[in-house]
Amino acid sequence: MSLLEQDFFDAVARRRLVRPSVRAIIFSADQQRLLVQRPSDSPGASYAFIGGEYEIGDTFEGRLRAEIEEETNARLVSWEYLFVVENRFMAGDERIHGLEHYLRATIDREDVTSREPHLVQEWLPAAEVTSAPLRPAVVRDLLGSDLTGVRHLVADGWSSDPR
Repeated sequence: MSLLEQDFFDAVARRRLVRPSVRAIIFSADQQRLLVQRPSDSPGASYAFIGGEYEIGDTFEGRLRAEIEEETNARLVSWEYLFVVENRFMAGDERIHGLEHYLRATIDREDVTSREPHLVQEWLPAAEVTSAPLRPAVVRDLLGSDLTGVRHLVADGWSSDPR
């Protein structure tokens, strides 16, 4: 984990609140690649889905549109709600609890570049996604299967933590 990423998670943990966010699952037009991102200063870091934490007054569409346009040169074209993930994980010694809403999204371009110097976006081959270091793993492991009927997932990275 990069120092910038650890600083971010430390600040989130200090708030001691559940972190609601929206995340985009974006496939290329031919469904052969998945758009993900990682910290630019950590080439070996895990990938994550594009998205971000809710702000006052946000809607699913508004927050997703803002995150895509803040983080990339792309624009949101359409979206569909998929499921929610209760994501509890450790970032160093800090416990993080997220409530992540996942949306299938379509964007207006495939030549995506980053607008934020601390992030880089990449297209992963769909056939390799389930073996990629993509978090959360419960979402990664579902990609490529029928998501109909999936409404709620739990990623419990605290299960071995006695706190």
